[in-house]
Amino acid sequence: MKTNQIMQVKIGNFGTITIGHKTKMGDVSQVIEIGNISRKEKGLETATLDSLLKKQSLWEFIISRNTQKAVHSNSSDSEELKIKSDYSFLNEFKTQKGEIQYSKLMKKYPKLIKSRRGRYGGTQAELFILLKIASMLDKDLEVEIYRVFIEEKLLDWRDLGGDYFKEFNAIIDTLPDRKDQPNQHIYILFAQIIREKLEITDTKGYNLQAHNSRIQQRRSEYLKSLTDMVNVGLITNYQQLKDVFIRL
Repeated sequence: MKTNQIMQVKIGNFGTITIGHKTKMGDVSQVIEIGNISRKEKGLETATLDSLLKKQSLWEFIISRNTQKAVHSNSSDSEELKIKSDYSFLNEFKTQKGEIQYSKLMKKYPKLIKSRRGRYGGTQAELFILLKIASMLDKDLEVEIYRVFIEEKLLDWRDLGGDYFKEFNAIIDTLPDRKDQPNQHIYILFAQIIREKLEITDTKGYNLQAHNSRIQQRRSEYLKSLTDMVNVGLITNYQQLKDVFIRL
């Protein structure tokens, strides 16, 4: 699915963060906010975005992540596999106190972390960086955010479900009673039927609840099963498609 849908993802009992399911870029301030709530409850001093971005350990991690992405994007090139993370140039951005002057440094890694000023501004970071920041804030938050994004594979299921929905819409066009017909309203109608099956009847509720790993997984499985049944000839018209789905 090419559209980078902005998802509101619930991180256990900590709170909610916003992230794009394709870019995997999320709002850093939201991670810091929910991390600070937990820190306050534990009697710890709260952290600021500025204080975190000044830490060399964060930038070492960002450099390593950038190196990893470079290696895997050119994995067929044996020379690229020899790339090693180089932290030495960070000294150019350090103050006498050992803090990182991050504003210029950030411009080197726009696909990993970036800031924008203004009303709709803020700092966005890629998922790996968000996880690192969570680990710097609170260990319970770190464990929970790992569970949501890694163990439950939330973004993977969302992406897979989007691809399956695109394939499913295309397969509707091949049904004899829908062939050469304007089917846009059918796509929308069936999307609503799926939401009802998943017990998500409110649009706003869908935007939140659908970003639950189990719901995304069920949606993907439904769409794949229906598409496969049309492909092998077990379903031959639209009414049958709806009837079979209701019985799944």
